Amino acid sequence: MTNRNKYEDPITIAEAIGNIDSRRYLLPGIQRHFVWDTERIERLFDSIMRDYPINTFMLWHITDPGIKESYRFYDFICDFKESRSGGTTNQIHNKAGQSDFDAVIDGQQRLTSLYIGLLGSYTVHMKNKSWDKTTSFTKRRLYLNLMKEAEPNEDGLVYDFKFREPSADDETLVDGNYWFPVGRILSIAGLGENGDTDDYATEHNLPKEAKKPLNKLYKVICSDLSIVCYRQNDQDADKVLDIFTRTNSGGVPLNKSDLIMAIATSNWQDIREKTETLVQDVWENTGFAISGDFILKSFLVVYSPGDIRFKVGNFGRPQVEKLREHWDELAGVISNTFLFLKNQNFSDDLFRAKYAAIPLIYYFQKTGLYQSAAKTTFSADITADIVRWLTISFLKGIFGGQTDALLKRLHDIIEQHGDARHFPFKEIVAEFRGTNRNYAVDDDLLDQILDYRYGKQETKYVLRLLQGVVDPGLIYEQDHLHPKSVFLDEKKLRETFTDEKDFEFAKDKANWDSIANLQLLEKISNINKSDMSLVEWASKPNTSTNFYVPEGTSLELKDFRVFIEERRNAIRKMIREAVAL
Repeated sequence: MTNRNKYEDPITIAEAIGNIDSRRYLLPGIQRHFVWDTERIERLFDSIMRDYPINTFMLWHITDPGIKESYRFYDFICDFKESRSGGTTNQIHNKAGQSDFDAVIDGQQRLTSLYIGLLGSYTVHMKNKSWDKTTSFTKRRLYLNLMKEAEPNEDGLVYDFKFREPSADDETLVDGNYWFPVGRILSIAGLGENGDTDDYATEHNLPKEAKKPLNKLYKVICSDLSIVCYRQNDQDADKVLDIFTRTNSGGVPLNKSDLIMAIATSNWQDIREKTETLVQDVWENTGFAISGDFILKSFLVVYSPGDIRFKVGNFGRPQVEKLREHWDELAGVISNTFLFLKNQNFSDDLFRAKYAAIPLIYYFQKTGLYQSAAKTTFSADITADIVRWLTISFLKGIFGGQTDALLKRLHDIIEQHGDARHFPFKEIVAEFRGTNRNYAVDDDLLDQILDYRYGKQETKYVLRLLQGVVDPGLIYEQDHLHPKSVFLDEKKLRETFTDEKDFEFAKDKANWDSIANLQLLEKISNINKSDMSLVEWASKPNTSTNFYVPEGTSLELKDFRVFIEERRNAIRKMIREAVAL
Protein backbone atom coordinates (compact mmCIF):
# COMPACT_ATOMS: atom_id res chain seq x y z
CA MET A 1 0.00 0.00 0.00
CA THR A 2 1.27 3.47 -0.87
CA ASN A 3 2.24 5.87 1.91
CA ARG A 4 0.90 8.81 -0.06
CA ASN A 5 -1.87 10.73 1.65
CA LYS A 6 -4.79 10.96 -0.73
CA TYR A 7 -8.54 11.08 -1.35
CA GLU A 8 -9.89 7.55 -1.49
CA ASP A 9 -12.41 6.34 -4.06
CA PRO A 10 -15.90 7.24 -2.77
CA ILE A 11 -18.00 4.54 -1.14
CA THR A 12 -21.65 4.11 -0.21
CA ILE A 13 -23.10 4.84 3.21
CA ALA A 14 -23.83 1.12 3.54
CA GLU A 15 -20.13 0.34 3.01
CA ALA A 16 -19.13 2.94 5.61
CA ILE A 17 -21.56 1.40 8.11
CA GLY A 18 -20.06 -2.01 7.36
CA ASN A 19 -16.60 -0.62 8.11
CA ILE A 20 -17.83 0.71 11.45
CA ASP A 21 -19.60 -2.52 12.36
CA SER A 22 -16.55 -4.64 11.50
CA ARG A 23 -14.26 -2.28 13.47
CA ARG A 24 -12.30 -1.22 10.42
CA TYR A 25 -13.24 2.34 11.45
CA LEU A 26 -12.38 3.32 15.03
CA LEU A 27 -12.23 6.58 16.96
CA PRO A 28 -8.99 8.03 18.40
CA GLY A 29 -8.75 9.40 21.93
CA ILE A 30 -8.73 12.99 20.67
CA GLN A 31 -12.41 12.76 19.80
CA ARG A 32 -15.02 14.13 22.16
CA HIS A 33 -18.29 12.48 23.21
CA PHE A 34 -21.16 12.00 20.80
CA VAL A 35 -23.50 14.96 21.28
CA TRP A 36 -26.13 14.94 18.51
CA ASP A 37 -29.79 14.69 19.49
CA THR A 38 -32.50 12.81 17.59
CA GLU A 39 -33.69 15.87 15.68
CA ARG A 40 -30.22 16.52 14.31
CA ILE A 41 -29.89 12.90 13.19
CA GLU A 42 -33.28 13.14 11.47
CA ARG A 43 -32.12 16.28 9.66
CA LEU A 44 -28.97 14.49 8.50
CA PHE A 45 -31.02 11.70 6.90
CA ASP A 46 -33.34 14.27 5.30
CA SER A 47 -30.27 16.00 3.80
CA ILE A 48 -29.00 12.71 2.42
CA MET A 49 -32.37 11.93 0.84
CA ARG A 50 -32.29 15.34 -0.82
CA ASP A 51 -28.83 14.66 -2.26
CA TYR A 52 -27.18 17.33 -0.15
CA PRO A 53 -23.42 16.77 0.36
CA ILE A 54 -22.40 15.67 3.85
CA ASN A 55 -18.78 16.85 3.53
CA THR A 56 -15.53 14.94 3.40
CA PHE A 57 -14.48 12.55 6.15
CA MET A 58 -10.88 12.37 7.30
CA LEU A 59 -9.24 9.08 8.20
CA TRP A 60 -5.89 8.20 9.70
CA HIS A 61 -4.75 4.79 8.49
CA ILE A 62 -3.01 3.13 11.45
CA THR A 63 -0.30 0.61 10.61
CA ASP A 64 2.39 1.39 13.22
CA PRO A 65 2.40 -1.22 16.04
CA GLY A 66 3.74 1.42 18.44
CA ILE A 67 0.76 3.70 17.84
CA LYS A 68 -1.65 0.80 18.22
CA GLU A 69 -0.04 -0.13 21.52
CA SER A 70 0.51 3.32 23.03
CA TYR A 71 -2.83 5.00 22.41
CA ARG A 72 -6.40 4.08 23.09
CA PHE A 73 -8.95 3.80 20.33
CA TYR A 74 -12.70 3.49 20.76
CA ASP A 75 -15.62 1.72 19.11
CA PHE A 76 -18.46 3.74 17.65
CA ILE A 77 -21.67 3.97 19.67
CA CYS A 78 -24.48 1.90 18.21
CA ASP A 79 -27.09 2.13 20.96
CA PHE A 80 -27.10 5.55 22.59
CA LYS A 81 -28.84 6.30 25.87
CA GLU A 82 -29.23 9.73 27.43
CA SER A 83 -27.99 10.25 30.99
CA ARG A 84 -27.41 13.05 33.50
CA SER A 85 -23.79 13.27 32.38
CA GLY A 86 -24.70 13.49 28.71
CA GLY A 87 -25.16 9.94 27.57
CA THR A 88 -23.52 6.71 26.49
CA THR A 89 -19.77 7.01 26.02
CA ASN A 90 -17.63 5.09 23.57
CA GLN A 91 -16.18 1.78 24.71
CA ILE A 92 -12.43 1.20 24.58
CA HIS A 93 -11.62 -1.03 21.64
CA ASN A 94 -9.83 -4.26 22.42
CA LYS A 95 -6.92 -4.14 19.98
CA ALA A 96 -5.69 -7.68 20.66
CA GLY A 97 -4.76 -9.10 17.29
CA GLN A 98 -6.03 -5.96 15.58
CA SER A 99 -5.02 -5.60 11.95
CA ASP A 100 -4.53 -2.19 10.37
CA PHE A 101 -7.52 0.13 10.68
CA ASP A 102 -8.70 3.67 10.02
CA ALA A 103 -9.10 6.16 12.88
CA VAL A 104 -11.75 8.79 12.10
CA ILE A 105 -10.26 12.19 12.87
CA ASP A 106 -13.04 14.26 11.29
CA GLY A 107 -16.60 13.02 10.92
CA GLN A 108 -17.35 11.26 14.21
CA GLN A 109 -20.73 12.92 14.81
CA ARG A 110 -21.99 12.26 11.28
CA LEU A 111 -20.78 8.65 11.11
CA THR A 112 -22.12 7.83 14.58
CA SER A 113 -25.48 9.33 13.61
CA LEU A 114 -25.60 7.16 10.47
CA TYR A 115 -24.63 4.10 12.52
CA ILE A 116 -27.32 4.73 15.14
CA GLY A 117 -29.93 5.48 12.48
CA LEU A 118 -29.24 2.37 10.40
CA LEU A 119 -28.17 -0.28 12.91
CA GLY A 120 -28.75 1.10 16.40
CA SER A 121 -31.14 2.93 18.67
CA TYR A 122 -31.50 6.15 20.65
CA THR A 123 -32.91 5.86 24.18
CA VAL A 124 -34.34 9.19 25.32
CA HIS A 125 -35.12 10.43 28.80
CA MET A 126 -38.66 11.67 29.26
CA LYS A 127 -38.89 15.22 30.53
CA ASN A 128 -39.71 15.78 34.20
CA LYS A 129 -39.13 12.11 34.98
CA SER A 130 -36.65 10.61 37.43
CA TRP A 131 -33.24 9.77 36.03
CA ASP A 132 -33.06 6.75 38.32
CA LYS A 133 -36.03 4.77 36.99
CA THR A 134 -35.98 2.58 33.90
CA THR A 135 -39.57 3.60 33.19
CA SER A 136 -38.33 7.16 32.59
CA PHE A 137 -36.61 6.13 29.36
CA THR A 138 -37.88 5.20 25.92
CA LYS A 139 -35.83 3.23 23.40
CA ARG A 140 -36.42 4.41 19.86
CA ARG A 141 -35.29 3.49 16.37
CA LEU A 142 -35.25 5.57 13.21
CA TYR A 143 -38.17 5.24 10.80
CA LEU A 144 -39.17 6.87 7.53
CA ASN A 145 -42.82 7.48 6.77
CA LEU A 146 -43.09 6.33 3.14
CA MET A 147 -46.57 7.79 2.73
CA LYS A 148 -46.08 11.33 3.94
CA GLU A 149 -43.70 14.24 3.69
CA ALA A 150 -42.42 15.91 6.85
CA GLU A 151 -44.61 18.44 8.61
CA PRO A 152 -43.78 22.01 7.54
CA ASN A 153 -41.30 23.55 9.98
CA GLU A 154 -38.52 26.14 10.20
CA ASP A 155 -35.91 23.51 9.28
CA GLY A 156 -37.53 22.99 5.89
CA LEU A 157 -37.55 19.17 6.13
CA VAL A 158 -39.05 17.23 3.24
CA TYR A 159 -38.86 13.61 4.39
CA ASP A 160 -40.61 12.40 7.53
CA PHE A 161 -37.82 10.69 9.49
CA LYS A 162 -38.68 10.03 13.13
CA PHE A 163 -37.19 8.14 16.06
CA ARG A 164 -40.11 6.00 17.27
CA GLU A 165 -40.76 3.14 19.62
CA PRO A 166 -40.96 -0.13 17.68
CA SER A 167 -44.55 -1.39 17.59
CA ALA A 168 -46.87 -3.86 15.91
CA ASP A 169 -47.73 -1.14 13.41
CA ASP A 170 -44.24 -1.28 11.89
CA GLU A 171 -44.36 -2.09 8.19
CA THR A 172 -48.15 -1.78 8.25
CA LEU A 173 -50.26 0.82 6.50
CA VAL A 174 -52.21 2.47 9.34
CA ASP A 175 -54.16 5.72 9.13
CA GLY A 176 -52.39 6.65 5.92
CA ASN A 177 -48.86 6.18 7.37
CA TYR A 178 -46.31 3.50 6.63
CA TRP A 179 -43.37 3.65 9.03
CA PHE A 180 -40.43 1.86 7.47
CA PRO A 181 -37.50 0.88 9.76
CA VAL A 182 -34.62 2.71 8.06
CA GLY A 183 -32.06 0.03 8.95
CA ARG A 184 -34.13 -2.55 7.01
CA ILE A 185 -32.88 -1.00 3.79
CA LEU A 186 -29.49 -2.64 4.36
CA SER A 187 -31.06 -6.09 3.99
CA ILE A 188 -32.80 -5.23 0.71
CA ALA A 189 -30.05 -6.26 -1.65
CA GLY A 190 -30.45 -7.23 -5.26
CA LEU A 191 -29.02 -6.83 -8.69
CA GLY A 192 -31.48 -4.28 -9.98
CA GLU A 193 -31.20 -0.54 -9.77
CA ASN A 194 -33.36 -0.48 -6.65
CA GLY A 195 -32.21 -3.74 -5.17
CA ASP A 196 -35.25 -5.79 -4.14
CA THR A 197 -37.39 -2.80 -3.18
CA ASP A 198 -40.01 -3.78 -5.78
CA ASP A 199 -40.30 -7.24 -4.25
CA TYR A 200 -40.51 -5.68 -0.79
CA ALA A 201 -43.25 -3.29 -1.92
CA THR A 202 -45.25 -6.15 -3.43
CA GLU A 203 -44.81 -8.37 -0.37
CA HIS A 204 -46.04 -5.62 1.96
CA ASN A 205 -48.81 -4.33 -0.29
CA LEU A 206 -47.31 -0.84 -0.51
CA PRO A 207 -49.23 1.72 -2.51
CA LYS A 208 -47.53 3.15 -5.59
CA GLU A 209 -46.68 6.44 -3.90
CA ALA A 210 -44.66 4.62 -1.21
CA LYS A 211 -42.31 3.05 -3.74
CA LYS A 212 -40.64 6.29 -4.75
CA PRO A 213 -39.26 7.24 -1.28
CA LEU A 214 -38.33 3.59 -0.63
CA ASN A 215 -36.36 3.43 -3.88
CA LYS A 216 -34.78 6.79 -3.02
CA LEU A 217 -33.73 5.53 0.41
CA TYR A 218 -32.12 2.46 -1.15
CA LYS A 219 -30.34 4.60 -3.69
CA VAL A 220 -28.81 7.09 -1.21
CA ILE A 221 -27.80 4.41 1.33
CA CYS A 222 -26.81 1.43 -0.81
CA SER A 223 -26.06 2.76 -4.26
CA ASP A 224 -24.82 6.35 -4.29
CA LEU A 225 -21.08 6.82 -3.74
CA SER A 226 -21.61 9.71 -1.33
CA ILE A 227 -18.94 9.02 1.30
CA VAL A 228 -15.70 10.75 0.35
CA CYS A 229 -12.70 10.16 2.61
CA TYR A 230 -9.27 11.74 2.74
CA ARG A 231 -6.85 9.18 4.14
CA GLN A 232 -3.75 10.22 6.05
CA ASN A 233 -1.20 7.42 5.79
CA ASP A 234 1.72 9.07 7.63
CA GLN A 235 2.40 7.39 10.97
CA ASP A 236 3.26 10.74 12.58
CA ALA A 237 0.83 11.26 15.46
CA ASP A 238 1.72 14.92 15.93
CA LYS A 239 1.13 15.73 12.28
CA VAL A 240 -2.29 14.13 12.52
CA LEU A 241 -3.00 16.08 15.71
CA ASP A 242 -2.12 19.30 13.90
CA ILE A 243 -4.39 18.37 10.99
CA PHE A 244 -7.21 17.59 13.41
CA THR A 245 -6.75 20.95 15.15
CA ARG A 246 -6.92 22.84 11.86
CA THR A 247 -9.74 20.96 10.15
CA ASN A 248 -12.12 19.69 12.83
CA SER A 249 -15.44 21.40 12.27
CA GLY A 250 -17.72 19.85 14.84
CA GLY A 251 -18.97 22.08 17.68
CA VAL A 252 -16.67 24.47 19.50
CA PRO A 253 -13.18 24.55 17.93
CA LEU A 254 -10.53 22.67 19.89
CA ASN A 255 -7.02 23.87 20.48
CA LYS A 256 -4.04 21.56 20.71
CA SER A 257 -3.96 21.43 24.50
CA ASP A 258 -7.65 20.38 24.51
CA LEU A 259 -6.75 17.47 22.30
CA ILE A 260 -3.73 16.55 24.39
CA MET A 261 -6.01 16.49 27.44
CA ALA A 262 -8.39 14.22 25.54
CA ILE A 263 -5.53 11.85 24.73
CA ALA A 264 -4.34 11.89 28.35
CA THR A 265 -7.91 11.22 29.51
CA SER A 266 -8.11 8.17 27.27
CA ASN A 267 -5.20 6.74 29.29
CA TRP A 268 -6.30 7.99 32.72
CA GLN A 269 -10.01 8.61 33.03
CA ASP A 270 -9.74 10.63 36.27
CA ILE A 271 -7.28 13.21 34.98
CA ARG A 272 -9.87 15.68 33.70
CA GLU A 273 -11.78 15.73 36.99
CA LYS A 274 -8.57 16.00 39.02
CA THR A 275 -7.33 18.82 36.80
CA GLU A 276 -10.59 20.73 37.12
CA THR A 277 -10.50 20.27 40.90
CA LEU A 278 -6.93 21.60 41.11
CA VAL A 279 -7.81 24.59 38.92
CA GLN A 280 -10.75 25.39 41.20
CA ASP A 281 -8.73 24.93 44.41
CA VAL A 282 -5.94 27.24 43.23
CA TRP A 283 -8.49 29.90 42.30
CA GLU A 284 -10.38 29.69 45.59
CA ASN A 285 -7.24 29.65 47.76
CA THR A 286 -5.04 32.13 45.90
CA GLY A 287 -7.08 34.04 43.32
CA PHE A 288 -4.84 32.81 40.48
CA ALA A 289 -6.52 31.43 37.36
CA ILE A 290 -4.65 28.47 35.87
CA SER A 291 -5.72 26.03 33.18
CA GLY A 292 -5.43 22.39 32.22
CA ASP A 293 -2.70 23.12 29.69
CA PHE A 294 -0.72 24.97 32.39
CA ILE A 295 -0.88 21.86 34.58
CA LEU A 296 0.14 19.55 31.73
CA LYS A 297 3.02 21.83 30.77
CA SER A 298 4.15 21.93 34.42
CA PHE A 299 4.14 18.13 34.46
CA LEU A 300 6.37 18.00 31.39
CA VAL A 301 8.87 20.52 32.76
CA VAL A 302 9.05 18.93 36.21
CA TYR A 303 8.93 15.22 35.40
CA SER A 304 9.71 14.82 31.66
CA PRO A 305 12.08 17.66 30.78
CA GLY A 306 13.66 15.93 27.80
CA ASP A 307 10.91 17.16 25.49
CA ILE A 308 8.32 19.59 26.89
CA ARG A 309 6.34 20.25 23.72
CA PHE A 310 2.62 19.49 23.49
CA LYS A 311 3.13 16.36 21.42
CA VAL A 312 1.06 13.20 21.24
CA GLY A 313 4.13 11.13 22.10
CA ASN A 314 4.55 13.00 25.38
CA PHE A 315 1.15 11.83 26.61
CA GLY A 316 1.12 8.17 25.69
CA ARG A 317 0.33 5.50 28.24
CA PRO A 318 3.78 5.44 29.94
CA GLN A 319 3.88 9.22 30.34
CA VAL A 320 0.33 9.44 31.64
CA GLU A 321 1.12 6.65 34.08
CA LYS A 322 3.99 8.79 35.36
CA LEU A 323 1.56 11.71 35.71
CA ARG A 324 -0.81 9.51 37.69
CA GLU A 325 2.07 8.36 39.91
CA HIS A 326 3.25 11.91 40.69
CA TRP A 327 -0.12 13.66 40.67
CA ASP A 328 -0.44 14.28 44.40
CA GLU A 329 3.03 15.80 44.58
CA LEU A 330 2.50 17.92 41.45
CA ALA A 331 -0.84 19.23 42.77
CA GLY A 332 0.80 20.10 46.09
CA VAL A 333 3.71 21.90 44.43
CA ILE A 334 1.42 23.93 42.16
CA SER A 335 -0.90 24.89 45.02
CA ASN A 336 1.92 25.95 47.34
CA THR A 337 3.73 27.86 44.59
CA PHE A 338 0.72 30.06 44.05
CA LEU A 339 0.25 30.48 47.79
CA PHE A 340 3.87 31.68 47.91
CA LEU A 341 3.15 34.16 45.10
CA LYS A 342 0.02 35.38 46.84
CA ASN A 343 1.97 35.85 50.07
CA GLN A 344 4.50 37.95 48.17
CA ASN A 345 1.78 40.33 46.97
CA PHE A 346 1.54 38.98 43.43
CA SER A 347 -1.96 38.66 41.98
CA ASP A 348 -3.53 37.12 38.91
CA ASP A 349 -3.68 40.43 37.03
CA LEU A 350 -0.10 41.29 38.05
CA PHE A 351 1.21 37.89 36.92
CA ARG A 352 0.96 38.65 33.22
CA ALA A 353 2.78 35.51 31.99
CA LYS A 354 1.43 32.50 33.86
CA TYR A 355 4.12 30.20 32.45
CA ALA A 356 6.65 32.21 34.48
CA ALA A 357 5.45 30.21 37.49
CA ILE A 358 6.53 26.89 35.95
CA PRO A 359 10.31 27.24 36.56
CA LEU A 360 9.44 28.21 40.12
CA ILE A 361 7.26 25.10 40.42
CA TYR A 362 10.21 23.02 39.26
CA TYR A 363 12.57 24.75 41.72
CA PHE A 364 10.22 24.09 44.67
CA GLN A 365 9.70 20.46 43.61
CA LYS A 366 13.42 19.79 43.04
CA THR A 367 14.45 21.21 46.40
CA GLY A 368 11.42 20.01 48.37
CA LEU A 369 10.88 23.62 49.48
CA TYR A 370 7.28 23.59 48.29
CA GLN A 371 6.32 22.14 51.66
CA SER A 372 7.44 25.33 53.41
CA ALA A 373 7.20 27.93 50.60
CA ALA A 374 3.80 29.16 51.75
CA LYS A 375 4.92 29.65 55.36
CA THR A 376 5.73 33.08 56.80
CA THR A 377 9.10 31.74 57.96
CA PHE A 378 10.28 30.90 54.44
CA SER A 379 13.80 32.07 53.55
CA ALA A 380 13.96 35.83 52.93
CA ASP A 381 17.08 35.51 50.76
CA ILE A 382 15.51 32.97 48.41
CA THR A 383 12.30 35.00 48.30
CA ALA A 384 14.21 38.19 47.41
CA ASP A 385 15.94 36.48 44.47
CA ILE A 386 12.69 34.97 43.22
CA VAL A 387 10.93 38.34 43.40
CA ARG A 388 13.81 40.02 41.53
CA TRP A 389 13.78 37.34 38.84
CA LEU A 390 10.00 37.46 38.34
CA THR A 391 9.61 41.24 38.30
CA ILE A 392 12.51 41.82 35.90
CA SER A 393 11.21 38.98 33.69
CA PHE A 394 7.87 40.80 33.48
CA LEU A 395 9.45 44.21 32.92
CA LYS A 396 11.61 42.83 30.12
CA GLY A 397 8.86 40.67 28.58
CA ILE A 398 11.06 37.59 28.90
CA PHE A 399 8.08 35.22 28.62
CA GLY A 400 6.64 36.76 25.47
CA GLY A 401 6.23 34.57 22.36
CA GLN A 402 7.09 30.87 22.23
CA THR A 403 8.26 29.59 25.60
CA ASP A 404 9.18 25.90 25.25
CA ALA A 405 12.89 26.55 24.62
CA LEU A 406 12.91 29.16 27.40
CA LEU A 407 11.29 26.80 29.92
CA LYS A 408 13.71 24.02 28.98
CA ARG A 409 16.71 26.31 29.45
CA LEU A 410 15.45 27.62 32.79
CA HIS A 411 14.85 24.04 33.92
CA ASP A 412 18.45 23.14 33.10
CA ILE A 413 19.88 26.17 34.94
CA ILE A 414 17.81 25.40 38.03
CA GLU A 415 18.78 21.73 37.79
CA GLN A 416 22.46 22.64 37.74
CA HIS A 417 22.61 25.58 40.16
CA GLY A 418 19.49 25.57 42.32
CA ASP A 419 19.38 24.07 45.78
CA ALA A 420 17.52 24.47 49.06
CA ARG A 421 19.73 27.43 50.02
CA HIS A 422 19.89 29.21 46.69
CA PHE A 423 17.58 30.25 43.85
CA PRO A 424 19.87 30.77 40.82
CA PHE A 425 18.81 34.28 39.81
CA LYS A 426 22.36 35.45 39.02
CA GLU A 427 23.06 32.29 37.02
CA ILE A 428 19.90 32.86 34.98
CA VAL A 429 20.95 36.45 34.23
CA ALA A 430 24.41 35.27 33.19
CA GLU A 431 23.09 32.42 31.01
CA PHE A 432 20.81 34.69 29.00
CA ARG A 433 23.29 37.52 28.53
CA GLY A 434 23.65 38.34 24.85
CA THR A 435 20.45 36.51 23.81
CA ASN A 436 17.12 37.93 22.71
CA ARG A 437 15.81 37.20 26.21
CA ASN A 438 18.58 38.95 28.12
CA TYR A 439 17.92 40.56 31.48
CA ALA A 440 20.14 43.61 30.88
CA VAL A 441 18.58 46.99 31.66
CA ASP A 442 20.11 49.79 29.57
CA ASP A 443 19.77 53.57 30.03
CA ASP A 444 16.89 53.85 27.56
CA LEU A 445 14.84 51.26 29.44
CA LEU A 446 15.72 52.87 32.77
CA ASP A 447 14.51 56.25 31.50
CA GLN A 448 11.28 54.59 30.38
CA ILE A 449 10.86 52.82 33.74
CA LEU A 450 11.37 56.03 35.70
CA ASP A 451 8.58 57.68 33.69
CA TYR A 452 6.00 55.01 34.57
CA ARG A 453 2.88 56.54 36.13
CA TYR A 454 0.53 55.66 38.96
CA GLY A 455 -1.86 52.77 38.29
CA LYS A 456 -0.05 51.30 35.30
CA GLN A 457 0.77 47.58 35.24
CA GLU A 458 4.47 48.22 34.64
CA THR A 459 4.55 50.58 37.63
CA LYS A 460 3.37 47.78 39.88
CA TYR A 461 6.29 45.61 38.78
CA VAL A 462 8.87 48.31 39.54
CA LEU A 463 7.37 49.04 42.95
CA ARG A 464 7.25 45.32 43.67
CA LEU A 465 10.95 45.11 42.78
CA LEU A 466 11.77 48.01 45.10
CA GLN A 467 9.78 46.53 47.95
CA GLY A 468 11.64 43.22 48.00
CA VAL A 469 10.34 40.65 50.50
CA VAL A 470 6.97 41.56 51.98
CA ASP A 471 5.13 40.42 55.08
CA PRO A 472 2.68 37.68 53.93
CA GLY A 473 0.21 38.82 56.57
CA LEU A 474 -0.11 42.33 55.13
CA ILE A 475 -1.74 43.87 52.07
CA TYR A 476 0.16 46.49 50.10
CA GLU A 477 -1.07 49.29 47.85
CA GLN A 478 0.73 51.73 45.61
CA ASP A 479 0.36 55.38 46.57
CA HIS A 480 2.04 58.76 46.38
CA LEU A 481 4.67 59.62 48.99
CA HIS A 482 4.16 63.35 48.72
CA PRO A 483 0.33 63.32 48.58
CA LYS A 484 -1.41 63.85 45.26
CA SER A 485 -3.80 66.42 46.70
CA VAL A 486 -1.08 69.01 47.31
CA PHE A 487 -0.06 69.04 43.64
CA LEU A 488 -3.61 69.74 42.55
CA ASP A 489 -3.75 72.84 44.78
CA GLU A 490 -1.96 75.58 42.80
CA LYS A 491 -2.36 78.08 45.63
CA LYS A 492 -0.60 75.71 48.04
CA LEU A 493 2.17 75.14 45.47
CA ARG A 494 2.68 78.90 45.02
CA GLU A 495 2.98 79.34 48.76
CA THR A 496 5.50 76.48 48.99
CA PHE A 497 7.71 77.16 45.97
CA THR A 498 9.06 80.67 45.56
CA ASP A 499 11.44 79.62 42.81
CA GLU A 500 9.62 79.41 39.46
CA LYS A 501 11.59 76.39 38.26
CA ASP A 502 10.78 74.50 41.46
CA PHE A 503 7.12 75.47 41.07
CA GLU A 504 6.93 74.25 37.46
CA PHE A 505 8.74 71.03 38.41
CA ALA A 506 6.26 70.30 41.22
CA LYS A 507 3.27 71.18 39.06
CA ASP A 508 4.32 68.76 36.30
CA LYS A 509 2.36 65.51 36.67
CA ALA A 510 5.24 63.60 35.07
CA ASN A 511 7.18 64.26 38.29
CA TRP A 512 4.66 63.89 41.12
CA ASP A 513 2.68 60.99 39.52
CA SER A 514 5.70 58.93 38.43
CA ILE A 515 7.70 56.07 39.97
CA ALA A 516 9.92 58.57 41.78
CA ASN A 517 6.99 59.69 43.98
CA LEU A 518 5.34 56.27 44.37
CA GLN A 519 5.84 53.36 46.73
CA LEU A 520 4.08 50.22 47.92
CA LEU A 521 2.61 51.06 51.31
CA GLU A 522 1.04 48.66 53.76
CA LYS A 523 -2.74 49.13 53.43
CA ILE A 524 -3.54 50.21 57.01
CA SER A 525 -0.57 52.52 57.10
CA ASN A 526 -1.60 53.97 53.75
CA ILE A 527 -5.13 54.64 55.00
CA ASN A 528 -3.69 56.41 58.04
CA LYS A 529 -1.40 58.46 55.83
CA SER A 530 -4.16 59.77 53.59
CA ASP A 531 -3.23 63.39 52.63
CA MET A 532 -0.66 63.76 55.41
CA SER A 533 2.61 65.34 54.32
CA LEU A 534 5.51 62.96 53.81
CA VAL A 535 7.68 64.52 56.50
CA GLU A 536 4.87 64.34 59.07
CA TRP A 537 3.94 60.76 58.18
CA ALA A 538 7.60 59.62 58.29
CA SER A 539 7.87 60.93 61.85
CA LYS A 540 5.04 58.69 63.09
CA PRO A 541 5.96 55.58 65.12
CA ASN A 542 6.32 52.33 63.13
CA THR A 543 6.48 54.11 59.78
CA SER A 544 9.14 52.81 57.42
CA THR A 545 11.71 55.47 56.62
CA ASN A 546 13.20 53.50 53.70
CA PHE A 547 12.16 55.73 50.82
CA TYR A 548 15.13 54.78 48.60
CA VAL A 549 16.87 58.15 48.95
CA PRO A 550 20.30 58.85 50.49
CA GLU A 551 20.38 59.39 54.23
CA GLY A 552 19.81 63.01 55.09
CA THR A 553 17.64 63.74 52.01
CA SER A 554 14.94 66.24 52.98
CA LEU A 555 11.36 64.99 53.03
CA GLU A 556 9.94 68.50 53.15
CA LEU A 557 7.63 69.44 50.31
CA LYS A 558 9.69 72.56 49.59
CA ASP A 559 12.59 70.25 48.67
CA PHE A 560 10.44 68.12 46.36
CA ARG A 561 12.70 68.63 43.33
CA VAL A 562 15.79 67.38 45.15
CA PHE A 563 13.83 64.47 46.64
CA ILE A 564 12.64 63.32 43.19
CA GLU A 565 16.07 63.68 41.60
CA GLU A 566 17.74 61.73 44.42
CA ARG A 567 15.08 59.05 44.32
CA ARG A 568 15.34 58.63 40.55
CA ASN A 569 19.07 58.13 40.90
CA ALA A 570 18.59 55.62 43.73
CA ILE A 571 15.99 53.62 41.79
CA ARG A 572 18.17 53.63 38.69
CA LYS A 573 21.09 52.27 40.73
CA MET A 574 18.97 49.68 42.50
CA ILE A 575 17.58 48.22 39.25
CA ARG A 576 21.04 48.15 37.64
CA GLU A 577 22.47 46.31 40.64
CA ALA A 578 19.62 43.80 40.58
CA VAL A 579 20.81 42.39 37.24
CA ALA A 580 24.53 43.06 37.66
CA LEU A 581 26.86 40.06 37.70
